[in-house]
Amino acid sequence: MSVSTDEQILRRDLAATCRLFGLYRLAHVDDGRITLRCAGGVLAKPDDVAFDRMTAADAVFIPDAAATDPETRVDADTLAIHRAVLAARPEAMAIIEVTGSAAGAVASGQAGVLPISQFSMQFYNRLGVEELAGAGDNQDAGRRTAAALGQHLGVIRRHRGMLVCGRTVPEAFVFMFYLIRSCQIQVQAMTGGGELVLPSDAVAEHTARQYERDPTPGGKREWPALLRLVERVAPGFDR
Repeated sequence: MSVSTDEQILRRDLAATCRLFGLYRLAHVDDGRITLRCAGGVLAKPDDVAFDRMTAADAVFIPDAAATDPETRVDADTLAIHRAVLAARPEAMAIIEVTGSAAGAVASGQAGVLPISQFSMQFYNRLGVEELAGAGDNQDAGRRTAAALGQHLGVIRRHRGMLVCGRTVPEAFVFMFYLIRSCQIQVQAMTGGGELVLPSDAVAEHTARQYERDPTPGGKREWPALLRLVERVAPGFDR
């Protein structure tokens, strides 16, 4: 089956994102999900392909007309949630969700992502929070997640993990990369038992605004180097 140049680039970037998740041990098995908007539908990482084995050809295309993945290789509930977020955020191209490891640990706490590191200050007051649905709450999960995300780039899905969206695949990857790193630092710092030193609200807000004022779109600087890294360790991943 032939694909357009735009779709091939998306397939390459999806495969590269998965390979980078494997290289940096950001997610394992099915505790990470990735969905990209493309012409006529979405592209998604199949659950039966490991992150460190993903290729462009493995990406599953699900047309807009299909409610679920016809081959059942993509979790239907996750697909519905990601589609709802893409519908609510027309500028978004990519959705990445991680439910395990440090991201899942921080999502289970009341404090959220604390501004205790250079990485984490960019998220200060810039993450939505989606509480776990209670008994009798019949609002569908996709609309709940989209509402909690609002105009933020990321949302803490309480007791599940973190979800981010990006205007490009590189932006979504880099945002999630630093979000996970922030969670890892926070878990390690809290495990150490010492009292955490928090910056003032003014300092944390100033730092977050510095990130926002950067004129270069997120991921644009890093992506060429990251693609070269993946090509070195996984030649042919983009086919």
